[in-house]
Amino acid sequence: MEEALFDEDFLKRLKQLISDDKNEHKHAHYMAAKEHAEEMSWHVYGVKPETLLKRVRPREDPAITQYRLDSYEPITKSICKKALSITHKVFNSKLYSIRFDEDEKAQLLKKYTLEDYPRFNSIVNYLANYSLKKLIADPNGIFLVQPNFYGVKESERVQPIVTCYGSSDIWDVTEDHFLLLDKAEADEKEWYFTYVDDINIQKLLVTKETRNGKDTVSVEILETYAHNFNELPIWYLGGEYSDKHYGLYESFFSPAVPFWNEAINDHSDVTGAYRMHIWPQKWEVADECEYVEDSKYPCQGGYIFNAEKATKHQCPNCHGSGRKTIKGPYESYLVNRDKFKSQDGTANIDVPFGYVSVPVDATKMLEDKANRNLEMGMSALAMDVVNKIGENQSGISKEIDRSELHDFLQKVADQYFEVHLPNIYYFFARYMFGVSDPEKVQDIQPEISKPTTFDVYTANELTIQYGAAKEAGLSASYMTVKQSEIQGKEFQTHPELLAVLELELILDPLSGVSRDDIALMLANGTITKETAIIHDNIKMFVRRAIQESKGFQEQKLTDQLTKLEEYAAEVVKKTKVTIDMSAFAPAQQDTLNA
Repeated sequence: MEEALFDEDFLKRLKQLISDDKNEHKHAHYMAAKEHAEEMSWHVYGVKPETLLKRVRPREDPAITQYRLDSYEPITKSICKKALSITHKVFNSKLYSIRFDEDEKAQLLKKYTLEDYPRFNSIVNYLANYSLKKLIADPNGIFLVQPNFYGVKESERVQPIVTCYGSSDIWDVTEDHFLLLDKAEADEKEWYFTYVDDINIQKLLVTKETRNGKDTVSVEILETYAHNFNELPIWYLGGEYSDKHYGLYESFFSPAVPFWNEAINDHSDVTGAYRMHIWPQKWEVADECEYVEDSKYPCQGGYIFNAEKATKHQCPNCHGSGRKTIKGPYESYLVNRDKFKSQDGTANIDVPFGYVSVPVDATKMLEDKANRNLEMGMSALAMDVVNKIGENQSGISKEIDRSELHDFLQKVADQYFEVHLPNIYYFFARYMFGVSDPEKVQDIQPEISKPTTFDVYTANELTIQYGAAKEAGLSASYMTVKQSEIQGKEFQTHPELLAVLELELILDPLSGVSRDDIALMLANGTITKETAIIHDNIKMFVRRAIQESKGFQEQKLTDQLTKLEEYAAEVVKKTKVTIDMSAFAPAQQDTLNA
């Protein structure tokens, strides 16, 4: 370790930051970013929303307030998780591509990022399975590309990694540097930071000591790496641009937050109301307190006035209420028999105690409102269409809903495939190969094609679309694509079956072509008998090829087609294949007349 060489201004700022209990000295947007992340954490991570739950309701008993706080369950976490699962569709590997050149450096970059990336194997796995939740929960967090300081020898090639820092850990931000908190000791005497500027990345240990009544701050460099990029390898996670705070982002899920917050409030109130129904407010008839102290000082309105001592104290019997009640050992109200008789000795029908009857209609309405707010949150993200398809919707409105959902997913996809992945590959290439000229990095970086369609339709919807397309007479190529979508949806949990079905679809030369069209093509001589035979026997041919030819599924397309043509030639040779064209004569004549 070595002592860091920082100027006095930076050391003074460090001293302010580590003593900044009220967050007055951190960067200008720190509190706004942190508060937004805190609000999002209620729904993304299920953190208890203290600020919401502590809002005391009108005429609410303190015991009910405390009960609501103690019994809170994160009811919005599950609906937010569902929204995250829908958003995760932007990482469907069939919808995007990352293509590398055959250059040696490009292939090394490919192997490291898509096969050997630490912990996650692939950088895409890291983005999809870790950072997506971070981006939604804290859009003002940052990505930092830095070398892996641990477990890598100096002689080895630099292994860059992406680290995500939350907005609460971004303590200082200027045009020249970022100061990021890694860890703070509980005794508030040591802090571990990452300091990043356009030349270096340094791991710092900041220690505070009190000597002669004065605080002194010392800084040690634990690790350092000179990247010499002349730019900061840092950028923000991103989201929607904030209307409230210029320069800040709001989560892509922000439109749903007001409804989900309201759902938390409503559900908490419902919980309190249920408890009030089970343990309703009790009322009881109470007589004036008849306690007399020392046989001469009676209770007066809950207090004992001692004239001799000129003192006043609370009555030990009624505890200041001025009324008396008779309690049993289990808090049951015991009623004297004479309470049921009038002065003339007749029975008195008045009941000396009872319970407040709480109306149930309002509780039911509140419960429905809480559930409705959960759905409205999904609707604000245009994701309600995934939950309920076709209910009270015309075909046009369903298409509009789908369009809105696609627009939402496209925004998230753009953030990842136009910002995050290009930035990651840019800085990874500079770290791994020491490229000083940013323009030369383009020769190593991959070509990234972002997704423009998303797998948000059900298998039933896709089947209906396939039928409509077939009835409309759309091209065979289009029909093949739609069939592939249906198979992918139906058999996504059975990849071994899906692989064979997809292979059949790819190798079928007449996939999606009607029988009438096949007959016409044969009559016109535009296809061979072998082609028609492959189409008719595609299932059997593919399965035979898989059994007979080792690694058939991994072979080149031309080699696979050659094998099927061999099988078709065998059929032609063994059997005399003829096709009766008379059944198609009217269709042929209509075609000729046209």
